[in-house]
Amino acid sequence: MISPRFSFFLLLLTGVFAFTSCSLNFPEDPEDDGPAKNSSSSNIIVDNSSSSGYQGESSSSFSSSSGSEPNSSSSSKPEDGVQSSSSSAPPEISSSSGEISSSSSSAPPTSSSGCTASENTQTHYCSSGVMKEYGSVNYEGKTYKTVVIGTQTWMAENLNYNPQKGYSKCYGEGGGNGADEWLLPEAAQVNCEKYGRLYDWATAMNLSAGCNTSSCGDQVLANNNRGICPEGWHIPTIEEWNTLRDLIEQEIFDNYEDIDFGWDVGTKLKAISGWKESNVTDYGVDGYGFAAIASGYCVNCESLSDGSGYYAGCNKDLNGDTREEAHWWSSSEFVNPFNDDPNDVKEAYKSKITYSKKVMTQEREDKGDHLYSIRCMMD
Repeated sequence: MISPRFSFFLLLLTGVFAFTSCSLNFPEDPEDDGPAKNSSSSNIIVDNSSSSGYQGESSSSFSSSSGSEPNSSSSSKPEDGVQSSSSSAPPEISSSSGEISSSSSSAPPTSSSGCTASENTQTHYCSSGVMKEYGSVNYEGKTYKTVVIGTQTWMAENLNYNPQKGYSKCYGEGGGNGADEWLLPEAAQVNCEKYGRLYDWATAMNLSAGCNTSSCGDQVLANNNRGICPEGWHIPTIEEWNTLRDLIEQEIFDNYEDIDFGWDVGTKLKAISGWKESNVTDYGVDGYGFAAIASGYCVNCESLSDGSGYYAGCNKDLNGDTREEAHWWSSSEFVNPFNDDPNDVKEAYKSKITYSKKVMTQEREDKGDHLYSIRCMMD
């Protein structure tokens, strides 16, 4: 027979064993094995009762503020009232390549600016991210818009002035006697109003035709490079064109825009319209109000009637489909140091932008055989 005292001791021992067995199943400390599911540290509440079928990548889902690997439940599609910053429209710029997405239908803003050329008005333009007021200069019955870029002031349009001497044409203008297929002067005048006039070098510099084949640098300097520009303005030297180029290259570099957008000087100077369509990275953003347009050029323009002369780079088909190139004369001649006759100078420097490239290039060309545009610069 078991004594009452021994029965009590046996009962007590059984209770202690049962209590100890239940205590062995406590959960471990959350800090030892990552955050608990639906942890409050992420501030995101997900209703797991929904069976929408959406399943995201955990690496791109909401992250916990603790920095630990997010719980798989937090990769579910957020429900009502929960909005991820990645749920907005996809960015226009691809982070992997820096190229502009083809889904973009307009020029993106610069990384350093809140304005773009699409916001330009009749009185104001976006330059280096700041809205500025156009200046103006009146010349021979026409008012030209002007823009300030760095320390330089430029016309924002190509010159459209008929000097009534020398040799110049509106794009597409023929001989006017029906001997060729090009436009009559009256019809071609529309192109002058849109693109500006085209000139050989000597005419642009307001010099005699002989300066197309000989050195006339002294005469250019004596006239302060004015050429046919208004008083107080001049045709820029190639060094002044390069100053413009270098300033824009530096701003692109400083703002990382070459990395973000793949831009270059030509891209920044091109107007946002008026160019033949090309690769999306080659369009214009007109970042300074310069508004370069494809004004084209003429080669051997005095021989249009016999077929050896021609227009190119703008409306070759006269239907607006080939707006491809812009060329501007500089006032700087090219003097070949190896030429035995220093007066035999047939070339001058020009600047060039095309529809299919992002850059602006400096080249030299025959002064008499090519008609190019003019941009005047303030003295």
